[in-house]
Amino acid sequence: MEFVAGTGYTLENIEKTDYIFCPSALLFSKRFVEKIGNLLREEMKFFSCRLVCQDVSLEWYAAKIILRIPIIDKEASTYRTLSDGERVVKFIKFRRDIEEEFFIAKDKESTTDFVVSELFVDICKKNGLLIDFKEV
Repeated sequence: MEFVAGTGYTLENIEKTDYIFCPSALLFSKRFVEKIGNLLREEMKFFSCRLVCQDVSLEWYAAKIILRIPIIDKEASTYRTLSDGERVVKFIKFRRDIEEEFFIAKDKESTTDFVVSELFVDICKKNGLLIDFKEV
């Protein structure tokens, strides 16, 4: 697999991150996989890939989240109704009452929505991994 870094990415700023979101995959640096990839093996699969930036090919990893649990709070989320009557989520609210301990999980029904736990954030910080987290 090969991915091409989009507008705004440079070799310099790619060196300062361990995670890049792209619509078709979650991309993690080689450093990320070497430091904590084994810890996440029950929840994610990593696939070696190339990330091309400024005509330089870098070793990165595409990841697939395996763990699927209900993470979306359906009652607190807001919806809009399409002309055919179908309801689609407009703004997602994530559950705060998940008792299961996990690092990263994808919603049981949604194919695109995922969250990381405080445990994941902490392990990344402890290992000096450079990921900007956004609280949801």
